[in-house]
Amino acid sequence: MPRLLPALLCLLAATLAPAAPAFDLPPWQQLVFEQRNFWATARGELNLKKGVAPLFPESGTEPFVRLEIQNTVGSSIESIVVDLAPADAASLARWRLSRGRDQRLKTHRYLGDSIIRERREPADGSAGSDGRTALSAGDGGWVSSGVTRIDLPAAAEGRTIITPHALFLLLPGLLDDPGRAGDYLVHTDLNFYRLIASPGGSETIEADFRLDEGRVEGRRGTRVLRLRAEPLAGNPEGRDFELMGLSGDIEFLVDRTTGLPLRIRGEAPRIGGAELNLVEAHSRPAPAKAAPAATTP
Repeated sequence: MPRLLPALLCLLAATLAPAAPAFDLPPWQQLVFEQRNFWATARGELNLKKGVAPLFPESGTEPFVRLEIQNTVGSSIESIVVDLAPADAASLARWRLSRGRDQRLKTHRYLGDSIIRERREPADGSAGSDGRTALSAGDGGWVSSGVTRIDLPAAAEGRTIITPHALFLLLPGLLDDPGRAGDYLVHTDLNFYRLIASPGGSETIEADFRLDEGRVEGRRGTRVLRLRAEPLAGNPEGRDFELMGLSGDIEFLVDRTTGLPLRIRGEAPRIGGAELNLVEAHSRPAPAKAAPAATTP
């Protein structure tokens, strides 16, 4: 009996502890959004990958999934790579390369109690246009211009730290239960945001996008989810939350049949209210089935 009591207490504590947020990988492997304007075309692409080398090998070899994002508006290009924990979409590592008039690379390594942020600049103007190549090859052509340790705020206690683009992976769960938004804290560069989700009802829209080898056209019924990022008091910088170039309150219009986000609404610089429409999607390959066990004659 004396040995049994501690075991029962541990089991009770595990039962009463809040469950960590979890998610299933979405049905898509690639999403491409686009919006044409009289002055420029905005295009955003997301790719979900598994089985690739981690951004920071020294951080360990735990399983992870990778989300690669590329946003293009005119001649400005932003490339982002995020390594995420497969159980809850927690951020493990991230880098962001901005290319336009200047080039700049920022990296973040997520530790248990802090984030290591580093800024890197082209050493002599010879850094290639593909920051991923430079990073994977030992940062050739890039030099560090500053390293900062960011302590996690008190609000991070009991919450999962995510990057804005992880919301694409968490979208199905938030649609079914918007209250789960409180389980997360969104990190941008130096700032942190609480996430508030609210259902926006239903909406029927016109869609036209490629899906694998076919095409989907016509009126589609959608579920609407509205997301708001509330900055924490004490953030060192002004509001910098954005998703695919959109800021402010973000609305996702998700196809009821395919589960794909068909439209994203928000605020765009110099335009105001704007939206991105899905123009292409590729499904994630189905997991391989295990071979049946051999039978003994």
